[in-house]
Amino acid sequence: MRYESFVKELAEKYAEQGIANPDNFPNIELYLDQMVGCLNKELAIYGSEKNPPVTKATISNYTKHKMLPKPVGKKYTKAHLELMTTVFYLKNCFSMEQVQRLMAPIMENYESAWDEKLDVDAMYRNLREHLKEEQGDFSEELKQQIVSNKKFLSDLGYETDDYSEIFMLILGLVMKSNAERFVAEKLLEEYFEK
Repeated sequence: MRYESFVKELAEKYAEQGIANPDNFPNIELYLDQMVGCLNKELAIYGSEKNPPVTKATISNYTKHKMLPKPVGKKYTKAHLELMTTVFYLKNCFSMEQVQRLMAPIMENYESAWDEKLDVDAMYRNLREHLKEEQGDFSEELKQQIVSNKKFLSDLGYETDDYSEIFMLILGLVMKSNAERFVAEKLLEEYFEK
């Protein structure tokens, strides 16, 4: 398979499975094993059978470090699923300490008897919808980057050099990712106390 087709398949797979769908989370209380199963099904793109994205130990550890609320009588809610998914995405970018800082206000609100509760479900759905809209552009951006890389290399006389094309595509993706991560880290440092 040519790499262009592989990249297109990856972009389509990510568009379908890359951002967990809260509609797939049951609106009932779950035990830990059920929560892990539900999360691993929804986040399957990020793991394998041998190395699942979420384990019982993961959830226990994040709960212990106050990045997730404690279960209510050994049961977890849909909000737990959405918060765990949020932590999962954050953990792929930030250190444990940084995720704790970022989640602290959310956890304080979630556990407060006085504050008006944040609508975790509405927040997650809004962000997911925005990102899903951008994913359509992502596939097109990748296609345009491939065309641009091919033209650049062709102008240098490397028309059939897949290695150089793929290298340039990877480097471009990493540089874009680094720019977004840079902004995210600076926002975290500026607005979330240590």
